[in-house]
Amino acid sequence: MKKAQILFFLIPLLFFSWVAANSSRLAGGEDGVMHHLFARYVPEHPANLLDHWAKPLYVFLSVPFAQFGLFGSLFFNVLLASLTSWLLFRTAQNLKLQNPWLAPVLLFGSTMYFYCVASAITEILFAFLLTWAFFESSRKKYLLAALIVSFLPFARSEGNGIIALFFLAFIASKQWKAIPVLATGTVLYSIAGSFYFDDIFWVWNQHPYGDASAIYGRGSLLHFVGRNKEIWGNPVYLLWILSTLLFASAALCRLFQKKPVEDTFWIWLFMIFGSYYLYLGGHTLVWYLGKSGSLGLTRVIAAVMPACALIATYAVDRVLFQLNPNLKMLKNGIAIGIAFLTLQSSWKLNRPPFHGDLEKEELIKAAAWFRESSYFENRKRIYYFAPTVAEGFRIDPFNPEQRGDLSEIAWNRDIPSGSIIVWDAHFGPNECHVPIDTLLQRPELELIYHQKPKERISTLNGYDYEIYLFRKP
Repeated sequence: MKKAQILFFLIPLLFFSWVAANSSRLAGGEDGVMHHLFARYVPEHPANLLDHWAKPLYVFLSVPFAQFGLFGSLFFNVLLASLTSWLLFRTAQNLKLQNPWLAPVLLFGSTMYFYCVASAITEILFAFLLTWAFFESSRKKYLLAALIVSFLPFARSEGNGIIALFFLAFIASKQWKAIPVLATGTVLYSIAGSFYFDDIFWVWNQHPYGDASAIYGRGSLLHFVGRNKEIWGNPVYLLWILSTLLFASAALCRLFQKKPVEDTFWIWLFMIFGSYYLYLGGHTLVWYLGKSGSLGLTRVIAAVMPACALIATYAVDRVLFQLNPNLKMLKNGIAIGIAFLTLQSSWKLNRPPFHGDLEKEELIKAAAWFRESSYFENRKRIYYFAPTVAEGFRIDPFNPEQRGDLSEIAWNRDIPSGSIIVWDAHFGPNECHVPIDTLLQRPELELIYHQKPKERISTLNGYDYEIYLFRKP
């Protein structure tokens, strides 16, 4: 069995490497491209290692992979997901679940996690670290678990809430030595960043997320659970709901009967169920209130999908436990049937490899035209917002001599001759507050390219997607 464990690592590694190599549409879209660019240009711009939006830990760990291009960044996430799969299996074993193999299967059977693996977004690193912390806790290596969790906020900001839950778990299980270790990541990054920002509290003062509800809006409290097929798929969705009811019932019985509580109970309560529900509830609330720059993106839930997979496996375990112990073949058949239905559901909804990012395809067309034009050799600064422009137009996005921010164009008329302005209907009128009319009416700008897809593409806030390139003679 120990030799067979390697399959939980190798199978996802090989399969999702193929997906990454053959997909043109990536989870996270332009966000993923930007995360890649932050890591790619660390050798030229070391300050990227401390960028709060890019997530310092993600940037640091992905630097060597990003030097091989976008596929290198995708492979980094594929590697993390494969390690997560193996760690999830081992964790389920340590938690004495009857079918530990089902946990990684349900992880990849979760629609959104499956989609996010071959990407360059931070959810996969967060999921890996969280799973690693579960694993170390399940084998009573609490100091190491605390150390791992302490770095979660530098993979995704939600990690601060997860630290609080591990803090409660350590108190409940009387793991006093582990509690101070929870501050390690924040202390180390605060000290490291203080030399650059001249601010020991930069971790809080440089926080990049504010109220963006005017751009992104806000939504319903049922926004995430209402999109259950897109995020979990029906099998996993139903299993984690059932599991919650079963665990809550068992927990209440145990507490009312005043039975002795093992450390494993606190792992389930605070670390696994707690992390999952705090994360899901937190994103539901900020989207409902329109806070913290939330766009209501469903992909964010992939970050806690390993916890969800363990929760779903717990439901299967409890249901099968009720059956006659002699019905082993029936139990195995039910578990295999659940695994098959889950993977089938995820495959049908995702259909890998992934294609159809029409906005990115239009940007790539514009970049190809630009590189073949006479404007390419004589270009100065390029003003844009969509990160794919940096890749396609061959510029260093962190070099102010090469890159300008499109939002500057709304007020800055003193741009260098030879500058190129790349306006797209997604970012131009939204994040950059630059309607296309303000550029078309500026006499000093020369329109050199306009591309509108043959088939209408509706982008953020209902704008018809199109691309304009202007040049300052």
